[in-house]
Amino acid sequence: MRRMVIGLFLLAMMGTATGCGGGKSQAEFTPATITVFLGGQPLPNATVILTPADPNLATDAISQGVTDDKGVAKLGAGAQNGAAIGLNRVTVNEGPVPEEARSENPDEQLKAAQFMAKLKNRPIPPRYGNVVQGKLELEIKKGQTEYKLELTR
Repeated sequence: MRRMVIGLFLLAMMGTATGCGGGKSQAEFTPATITVFLGGQPLPNATVILTPADPNLATDAISQGVTDDKGVAKLGAGAQNGAAIGLNRVTVNEGPVPEEARSENPDEQLKAAQFMAKLKNRPIPPRYGNVVQGKLELEIKKGQTEYKLELTR
């Protein structure tokens, strides 16, 4: 039993020493907001995800944000504000439904459906939710804080 406890302790310490990135490089972040348009109109309540194109960066370099009524999303990755500097692949999906509409209860499902039906500038073409089909890329530059993404139907 004692050997198992010591083994688990050593395994935990090795995980702490290597970090969550699995030996990959840590990204350099810069503050960033992105305004998303679909068909020339702001796209509200959309989840925007930026994944660094560099495969040597740790997975904690993936940043995301949810657009407001004007289509603007403040990007971040966990406690890190902004987005990873460099080329990023972008996906855009439906944003979250309100907390009170997130269950299997039929009344709450109705609330979720009503919420989605009221969203402007819909539907989001499914190709934008797929890195390969959407083919969206964005170069995040140090010192530049605002970006614009134009989607078409």
